[in-house]
Amino acid sequence: MIDPVNITNFNLSKVELEEMLLFWICAAGKNAITASKSLDKFLTMIHGHKRPFAAILANGYAGLDLKMKACGIGCYSNKAETFWQLATSGLDLKKCSTDDLETIFGIGRKTSRCFIMHSRKHARCGGLDVHILHYLSDQGFSVPKQTPSSKKEYTRVENIFLELADKSGQSTADFDLSIWKKYSGRV
Repeated sequence: MIDPVNITNFNLSKVELEEMLLFWICAAGKNAITASKSLDKFLTMIHGHKRPFAAILANGYAGLDLKMKACGIGCYSNKAETFWQLATSGLDLKKCSTDDLETIFGIGRKTSRCFIMHSRKHARCGGLDVHILHYLSDQGFSVPKQTPSSKKEYTRVENIFLELADKSGQSTADFDLSIWKKYSGRV
């Protein structure tokens, strides 16, 4: 099961990368602890002894959404489509880019960047969730209250985040996680 409090791991196996990406999809707009528990229930339901993507394929697309719903995964119809597209994509999760991930229905800038930032040691990207935006606002920066939808605005705010991460002396993943822990009350 994914532990959102200790999410960063740069030595993940293929199975673990698949599970981590599915977690980030489930966590989009949701509580990370709840998303982790719901995903674990879902993977236990369909998993058997297969990799997550292989288990999704073995179960088939029909009824995938209802299984997700039964496990408490929100927006289950959309997320079923995202899970299916990922399972059939052939993406190399160790090397794919944010642009590659964002070709999959339901994966946006924040999700692609969170996955890459927390699974690759030298990643230079930021997942602009509400905690990061709140932190940047508290630091005096003019930022939106929700993840920017325009690429230009996302890039502007992401660059502020990266500059502050550099100044902190932490990796982007550690900087991100420290802010999440503080602003979500996990410290």
